[in-house]
Amino acid sequence: MIEILFLFFLLMIIGNVLWYSWRFGITPTPTSRKVGKSIIDILPFIKEDQRIYELGSGWGTMSFALATHYPQCEIYAFEISPIPYFFSKLLNGRKNILYARKDFLSVPLRQASLIFCYLYPGAMESLKEKLQNELQAGTWIITHTFAIRGWIPNKIFHANDLYNTPIYIYLIK
Repeated sequence: MIEILFLFFLLMIIGNVLWYSWRFGITPTPTSRKVGKSIIDILPFIKEDQRIYELGSGWGTMSFALATHYPQCEIYAFEISPIPYFFSKLLNGRKNILYARKDFLSVPLRQASLIFCYLYPGAMESLKEKLQNELQAGTWIITHTFAIRGWIPNKIFHANDLYNTPIYIYLIK
């Protein structure tokens, strides 16, 4: 009986992740350890009490890294899919991460000093107009793998991983 309950619970979790992946067009894919380290190594200086937003935080791997790197800042991590959201919230032991189960396209971004996202090209395209309309001069945007189409990054780095993953850094002027 326990095995059947466990199997049912496991199928519910998988089904939930698949439903949200289909609905939003992408699975919650974590940033690899090597890419995450490369990003942390190149992050800009952010003053105390600034807000950092992770858009599409998935399983929480980058929000954990950002919170450790910027202990003086609040990290706002947004994830719409409930299973990765609850998983990252459950594993979070950091006081400076605030999780929200929301569509980041509905969240005002004006107070961000730094935005991090690892999103597929369609989501980047949807986000582009929002970033143009809401961000203030001096806000940093860091993406990896996928650039913001039509924008010229201030700098492009490449992670020391198998794919030489590109990391794009933008600064709103």
